[in-house]
Amino acid sequence: MRHSILLRSVQPFVEPGERVYDAAFMWTRHRLAYPYAAAAFVGSLAVAIAAGFEQWPSRLAVAVLGAAVAITATTMYRVLAHTSDGLVLLEGGKIRQVAKRLLKRLDGSAKITMTRDTLITTDWLIDEVEYTVPKGSQKAIERIAARVAGR
Repeated sequence: MRHSILLRSVQPFVEPGERVYDAAFMWTRHRLAYPYAAAAFVGSLAVAIAAGFEQWPSRLAVAVLGAAVAITATTMYRVLAHTSDGLVLLEGGKIRQVAKRLLKRLDGSAKITMTRDTLITTDWLIDEVEYTVPKGSQKAIERIAARVAGR
């Protein structure tokens, strides 16, 4: 169900008559995401102390919330779609797994390789950028990578 919604959300951003074969949802973080989150943690902790939170668990909860907001703000969601005209990279939604706008078409020499596999995600190098793919989109990204490798 979720995959069919993702496929339908890509269609408005491709050329008329262009078919969407597959799509995968993924994300990447800004290169300074973790230092930014650490600074947000420290800053939020200072604000919690200045605001009069007396208990350390409350102060830490506010700091963790600040760091979580910072990480979310620096996460860039993407959709990689395989169409009849090649690969398309789109901006993904922050709340729902849908395509929001066309970013670029990848050229025919774009390489897609898996770099890491964990229990809940896999990391893929796509056109020299590392993306994290949830297990729900892993089969789709594997199909796309196989099609690209078999050009």
